[in-house]
Amino acid sequence: MIKIKFPMFTRVFFGLILLSIIFIPTNSSFAAETKLPNWVFVVYEFWYDKEISDTELIDALNYLIEKDVIHLSLHGDYDFKSNFILTLLNQDYLQAKEDYCEDNWYITGYFLPVESDYNDREIMIHVEGQTKQYSLEFVNDVRIEGWGRTNDGDYLGWHSQSFHLSEIPLDAFGKELVVGKIAVDPRIIEFESKVVIPSLVEPWNEIVLQAEDVGGAIKGKHIDVYTGEGKAGEQETMRITGHNNSVCVLD
Repeated sequence: MIKIKFPMFTRVFFGLILLSIIFIPTNSSFAAETKLPNWVFVVYEFWYDKEISDTELIDALNYLIEKDVIHLSLHGDYDFKSNFILTLLNQDYLQAKEDYCEDNWYITGYFLPVESDYNDREIMIHVEGQTKQYSLEFVNDVRIEGWGRTNDGDYLGWHSQSFHLSEIPLDAFGKELVVGKIAVDPRIIEFESKVVIPSLVEPWNEIVLQAEDVGGAIKGKHIDVYTGEGKAGEQETMRITGHNNSVCVLD
């Protein structure tokens, strides 16, 4: 998604934006038949630029949903941040034009395990000079998926044959990992290309994905889609994984 920069706003003005929502029509036909209002993207800008916290973003989204101003792309069990981003990426799809499409692609998904979802025994591991205690199955899944959210609220990562800690999950280039990113073979799809996979299940078939990551196992006509955190993210990986997909690169 092309990210449009807005002037720096204060938290006070953000509050005024939320208050102005009260005067916008709240019937379901308004939400379903029009594009997202521009000020919804302003909310995204506040969060992206860290002018508001994750909690404030979730509070704002809950308000918008309650007023029937926006409908998020995935079911309610999916985490709000990822759901919001997918909804914005769906707006990109409505304006997109396909450049070319190819068949016979293999699509996989990857997610971030969340330690609170695990109830098995704990083990001690060495992380950046510290000794930490985590769920065994959680650690095993972090080794597979690359990152996971711990009970402490930070993220445990596995790369270069060692564990690492970060405030946010990172892609292969050290940038924040968010839904909508895909890992590709750059010999086949150029980095920063916009991609749609119309053969996927809803809503993924109408999401504009960004080719901004790589992976050791991603070779040839294989795309790996980041699907979010926790059990809901894991469920999405299972829903989208499969062969014989059509992949379209956008202008």
